[in-house]
Amino acid sequence: MFTKNENMGIDNNSYVKSEDVEMSNKGHVSKSAGKVSYEEALDLTGHGRYNYGLLFACFMIIIAMGIDIFGLGIIATAATCDLQMTIKEIGVLSSMPFAGIIVMSYPWGYLSDTRGRKLVLMYAMCGSFISAALSSLAPSWQVLAALRFISSAMSSAAESATYALLGECCNSRSRARYMLLMTSALMLTPTLYYIWGYFITKLDFSIPLLGIVYRPWRLLTLVMALPLGIGALLLYFFSESPKFLANVGRSQEAVDALKRIYVGNGGKPENFPVREIYLEEGSKEAVPEFSLHSLWTQIAPLFQPPLLWRTLLLYYLTFVIYIANNSFAIILPTILNVFFTSYASSSAGAGFCDLFRMAGEDNTTGSECSGSIEDNTIWAGCAHGLSFFLLNALISQCAGRRKVLSISILLVAAAAAFVIDNTGEAISGLIFFYIFLTTAMVFGVVSSYFVDLYPTSYRGMVACLGMMVARLSAFAGTNLISSNMTEHCSVAIYSIAGLVISGAVAAALLPVGAL
Repeated sequence: MFTKNENMGIDNNSYVKSEDVEMSNKGHVSKSAGKVSYEEALDLTGHGRYNYGLLFACFMIIIAMGIDIFGLGIIATAATCDLQMTIKEIGVLSSMPFAGIIVMSYPWGYLSDTRGRKLVLMYAMCGSFISAALSSLAPSWQVLAALRFISSAMSSAAESATYALLGECCNSRSRARYMLLMTSALMLTPTLYYIWGYFITKLDFSIPLLGIVYRPWRLLTLVMALPLGIGALLLYFFSESPKFLANVGRSQEAVDALKRIYVGNGGKPENFPVREIYLEEGSKEAVPEFSLHSLWTQIAPLFQPPLLWRTLLLYYLTFVIYIANNSFAIILPTILNVFFTSYASSSAGAGFCDLFRMAGEDNTTGSECSGSIEDNTIWAGCAHGLSFFLLNALISQCAGRRKVLSISILLVAAAAAFVIDNTGEAISGLIFFYIFLTTAMVFGVVSSYFVDLYPTSYRGMVACLGMMVARLSAFAGTNLISSNMTEHCSVAIYSIAGLVISGAVAAALLPVGAL
C-alpha cells in the first residue's frame, strides 16, 4: 500500500516539502495520470538537485560568455606593448565581440528554436573555447581580433539559449528568481577577470614559442577561455529542454526528460506520474532544413499582432538599458583611470565631469610600455563587480514584483545621473555614477520577459534579436560616450538619463503576467 507521498509519485520527504511544489493544488495527479499540461508536469518534477545543478551549469556558461566578451579589455591593455597596438587599433580590437554578437544573434535564435537549446549551447561553447584558446597564440593584433570575433560570435549563443533552457526546466514559482540570479553571473565576471588579470600580469616570464614570445597576457587569455570549455562539459550531464522537445513533436522524449528531472530532484523513476503532456499554447512542427522561409516564419510573428506591441516595448527597453549601462561599463576601466589620475591634481571644488575636462586638456599620456595593469583599476573594478553581484542576488528575492522593481531601478538611476555632476565634489559624483550603473539590474527582468511573454516557438528568436538590439545600442553608445566624455560629459550623462526615464515608461506599459 502506498504512503501518501508515494501515491502522489513522490518518495523523498524533504523533496515533498519544497515550497516550489504544491501537489495538492495540481489536481491530485496519481501514478496513472493521463495527459497533463506542461506546467503541471514540470511542477510534479519538484525543485531540487537537478534544478540547482542546471542553474550552476547555466551560471558558469553566462560567466564564461561575460568573460569572453567583456574581458577582452583587460587582455588588450596587457597586450598593448607586445602587439604594438595604437589607441585606434585597441578600439578596433575591443569592438570585435560586439561585431560577433551582432552577426550571430539571429542565427543562434533560429537554431535554438528549431534544433534545441542544449545542442546549440554545447556546439557554441566548444567552438568559442577553441577559438579563445587559440587567440592566446595570436602573432598580431589582427589575428587576435579575428579569433576573438569568432569566439564572441560563438559564445553569444549563451545569452538567449541559456535563459530559455533554464526557464523551461524549472517551475513557475522559481523561474523569475532564477532568471535574476543568472544576471548576477554577469555582475560577477568583472571581479573574476580583474583578479585573474592582477595576479597573472604580475608574473614575469618570456618564453619563445612557435614564432611568438609567450608572455603573461597570453596565459591570462588561456585562463579566461577555460570557463567556456567547462560550461560545455557541464551541459553534458543535463537533458534538452522538455518544452522544446514537446514543441517540435518529440513528446516521448519530453516525458523522458521530465522524468530525468524528477529523478534528479530525488524521486524514483517508477513513481513519476506523468505519461503524456500537452503545451498550453500548442505546438508546431520541427523545421527540417534551413531556409530563408523558415527564418521568416520565426521572426514575422514577433512584429504582428498580438505580439507586436510587447515586442516593440521590450526592444525599446532593451535599447535603453544597454545604451545606458554598457556604454559606460565597457570603458569603465578607462573612466576609473581618468578619474583617479585627475582627482589627485584637481582643485577642491572640482566635480565629476571637471576631471574629464582636465584629462582632455592635459592629454599627455605616457608612452612607456608595460604589460601589467594599474592596481587602482583592478580594485575599483573588483568592487564594482562584486557589489553589483551581491545587489543583484538580493534583488532576485523580489522577483515576483519585477515590473515595479524595474521601474524603480530605472527612476533611481535616472535621478542619480542628474546629480552626478551637480554635487560640487568628485567623490560623491563617483558614488552617484555607481548608482546610475545599477541599470544593469534590469537585464534579468528583460530576460525573464523574453521567456514569459512569448510562445515557446519564438522565445529563442525574440531573445537573440533582443541581444542584437542590445549590442548595437552598446556599440553605438560606447563610441558616442567615449568621444564626448572629455568635452561634453554633462550633456552625455543628461541625455542618457532622459533615455532611462523613457525606459521606465516603457517598463510601466509591459504586461504584468506571463503568456
